[in-house]
Amino acid sequence: MRKDLENTIILLIFVLSKKHIAMELIYTSPIGLKVFDARELDGNFTITGNAKQSETIVSFESAYDFEELIKSKVKCEGIDFDSEFCQFFAYAKTKAKALAFVNRIEKHFEKLKNMCK
Repeated sequence: MRKDLENTIILLIFVLSKKHIAMELIYTSPIGLKVFDARELDGNFTITGNAKQSETIVSFESAYDFEELIKSKVKCEGIDFDSEFCQFFAYAKTKAKALAFVNRIEKHFEKLKNMCK
């Protein structure tokens, strides 16, 4: 039920902030990010969501804080950012770049979790 609500909220944000165009969910990350094929909307693959503290070990005051940490700790070449206070947004031109970016984020937090054990 909670996952359905999350997906609905994410889709609603897109509907309210941009024209309604169907986006295909490509990948759901265990840390709380999702990758959508939004090429029909803006020509990009969209990475969005909110980091789960249980997976990141770090509590973020806002999506801006999460974005800043990602920019400083993860390779972001070819990624554009446009987060809002309550939700992280990043964009890649290709599916491979979007998935590789999310994979680097996951690896960063996995490394952090292992250091805290």
